[in-house]
Amino acid sequence: MKKKKIEQKMKELTREALKHQQGNGAFRFCFENSLLTDAMMIVLIRMLDLPEKTLLNALVQRLLSKQSKEGYWKLYEDDQGDLSATVQAYYSLLYSGEITPEKIEMKKAKHYIQKWGGIERVDSMTAIFLALNGHLKWPRLGHIPLLFLLIPQASPISFYDLSSYARAHFAPILLCQDLRYSITTKWTPDLTDLLMKDRSITSSIEQAWNAVSQFPSNILYTARKQAEQYMLQRVEEDGTLLNYATATFFMIYAMLALGYEKNAPAILRAFHALKGMVWYSESHLQNSPSTIWDTALLSLTLQEADLAHTAPATWLANHYLVNHQQTKYGDWSITKRGIAPGGWGFSEGNTIHPDIDDTTAALRALKDMKNESKRWQQGVSWVLAMQNQDGGWPSFEPDREGLLLKDLPIDGASSSFPDDSSADLTGRTIEFLCNYAELNREHPSIRRGVNWLIQNQERDGSWRGRWGICYIYGTWAALTALKAAGYSSDFLPVHKGIQFLKKIQREDGGWGESCRSDRQKKYVPLHFSTPSQTAWAVDALCICKETGESLNRGVDYLLKESFDIEERTYPTGAALPGSFYIRYHSYDVIWPLLALTHYKKLQINL
Repeated sequence: MKKKKIEQKMKELTREALKHQQGNGAFRFCFENSLLTDAMMIVLIRMLDLPEKTLLNALVQRLLSKQSKEGYWKLYEDDQGDLSATVQAYYSLLYSGEITPEKIEMKKAKHYIQKWGGIERVDSMTAIFLALNGHLKWPRLGHIPLLFLLIPQASPISFYDLSSYARAHFAPILLCQDLRYSITTKWTPDLTDLLMKDRSITSSIEQAWNAVSQFPSNILYTARKQAEQYMLQRVEEDGTLLNYATATFFMIYAMLALGYEKNAPAILRAFHALKGMVWYSESHLQNSPSTIWDTALLSLTLQEADLAHTAPATWLANHYLVNHQQTKYGDWSITKRGIAPGGWGFSEGNTIHPDIDDTTAALRALKDMKNESKRWQQGVSWVLAMQNQDGGWPSFEPDREGLLLKDLPIDGASSSFPDDSSADLTGRTIEFLCNYAELNREHPSIRRGVNWLIQNQERDGSWRGRWGICYIYGTWAALTALKAAGYSSDFLPVHKGIQFLKKIQREDGGWGESCRSDRQKKYVPLHFSTPSQTAWAVDALCICKETGESLNRGVDYLLKESFDIEERTYPTGAALPGSFYIRYHSYDVIWPLLALTHYKKLQINL
């Protein structure tokens, strides 16, 4: 009976996946992120005087629908309200011109903002957004002057010690800060009654800033030109900055600061690309569409499920992936000269910014090419070259540790400034290299990676993930890696990881972890289970051959006829702790289907 239920659920999930495949082979799902992108888009439409009333109204209505009855906005279901998100929504709704301050929802939001200290207490990204629009004083990042860009890369600390995605955001931000640029329009709302106490510039930062401004003009000019060139050289073919919506917004402000007209071709092209990133059924601007990631994961999952009728779909998907392998030299090549390109990026418009996770995901899907394709081998070589000196793998570039930058008083600095090794990247890379590239644990790269995982296991047996929530995700990645490398379930780190997953299983048989875990840096349970987190735990238990009650109860949860709305909509993807979380609409299909596939194979092989 259970076997039939599993087969039925797998067919159901497969049908749902195939609904999202496009004619070119790509699988497209919504990449739902924080409110910031929607808020920025509303302001951008008005600021640039663009005739986008339909889109504007849709974005406004979405933000209104996300407001709690108490007046605040939150980041996830068990969040008790978030000041920065509330300021983003409140400000952009007023800026839209469609909502007045007298509206009861706006009065509630204003009261909440005042209660929690006003607009000066928002996170760094929101503060920069407000400074750009004339509500807070520059410098918001006074402890990082633009001259930072002139420090040679060989120095103990330089601009290149920032992670690549941090650099993409900071080049335009630092340029705007240096020029003290802000813009107001007829749409700009008055926020003076939300300025409780202007702490935007301390005396020490003001003194440092004034000292910097005394540098010879030719040095300041050089720094500005370097920031401008760094930014413009990384504009993608579609006009975005590395295909990040947030970085592209800041780039548009930087262009205006540099004297571009509002209707300049580069600005309108960037806006048109942003508009193309809107998921219209949700009226939501995706920060970076997840098309490559979703396509790679689903192609592999469908191949693993081994359903005959899905073969044409996976062939199309793989053809699409082959065509999107990157051939350009991105920033990673600065420290890896002599290494040929071979990676994949996260989104379709990303052609110069590959990452390790997308690359191994694509190579898994293309596993049948490995004995006949030079490009598959190039991909493997590229992944091996990206290993950090500490033995783990980063997300984008090796050895961008930024150790001296982690402690700057900027929200998210410790997680977004460096590109540290992480358990999810290290685990998934080891699993790929062992199971697909056929390396064994005696290979130097595998040995170093395994040592990194062992050294970075938490005391409770878990591992902390970087791009998923959070300890369930990291533990799944680490356990599957250690098993792929040939370690048995009796191996102490594996045993401790298994026991951690069993200990945190919920009464309903599933697993659920709060987004608060990534900020508190410890496992925080959620008061309900989620399909993706349950699937990660079930998959880890399957790979470890833990054929007991815990596994069976987890499978029973995945076989539920339907999930509650909170279970389906909880964000289990991570980006910036405490401010930016992701709900991958694909995850409720991909991970349960993969976990059930592995469970079915485990039962057959027992």
